[in-house]
Amino acid sequence: MIRKILSTAIVAVLTLSMLMLTAYASEDVTVSLRIEGIEECLFYGDVSVNEGETVYDVLLKADETDDSLCVTSSMGQYGAYITAINGITAGSYTALKWDGWLFMADGVSPTVGVDAYTVKNGESIVIYYGDPYNTGMQYPIISFDAETGTITVSSLDTVYDENWNSVTKECPVADYTLSWGLSDGAIIYVKGDENGVAVIPQEHLTYGEHSVQIEKTASNGLPAVLRLAPDYCIEIPDERSIFEKIIDAITDFFNMIVNFFKTLFT
Repeated sequence: MIRKILSTAIVAVLTLSMLMLTAYASEDVTVSLRIEGIEECLFYGDVSVNEGETVYDVLLKADETDDSLCVTSSMGQYGAYITAINGITAGSYTALKWDGWLFMADGVSPTVGVDAYTVKNGESIVIYYGDPYNTGMQYPIISFDAETGTITVSSLDTVYDENWNSVTKECPVADYTLSWGLSDGAIIYVKGDENGVAVIPQEHLTYGEHSVQIEKTASNGLPAVLRLAPDYCIEIPDERSIFEKIIDAITDFFNMIVNFFKTLFT
């Protein structure tokens, strides 16, 4: 009888241990996933999967848990292939059919497919639609000078020398449109020049965070530059002295009172 009770207890403990180990082992890798469609960001958030799983598993998990996503794929001799996300079907927008769904991991384009790249905890995965082999796609690097309000956008691009050897070169992202968020929630738009430079007007260089987004469309209507994350911001630090802050606060209060009475008597 005692032996039977001990056996039952041991089985229960082992079962509980296995359940705890399974729970601990499952979904212990969390990555940031962003899916950029042709005109907008389709998904942006954290996704958790099991250790050893791939970008493909991350995408399927996002599709499973988010009703706003609809992912279709196929398996071929080279592995999994993303055929469509939310109706945006690969190879449907250009005559050469080189356009499709691609991905980056921590800013790098892997040389393997989505089902062959094992994700790491804390990694940033971006799945995006483009045509980099025909009309081109640039991946923005942002630099900002708060004093002049100058934003410079460049990209590390693969170019070819006279002997057709590929080299990586930092090139400007030309002729893009940049949106700059204001403190009141409004947005202004400025144009980048041929050197990738856009200038924010001085009156809009206020202290605090400013949302930033860039857009550039190729002649075939597809994105020519990868958009920034939806929460990308540039912060302008408040470097005024305490005295300057007090004077500015008094001035703002005085102007508010003046504007109030102007409104009252007009």
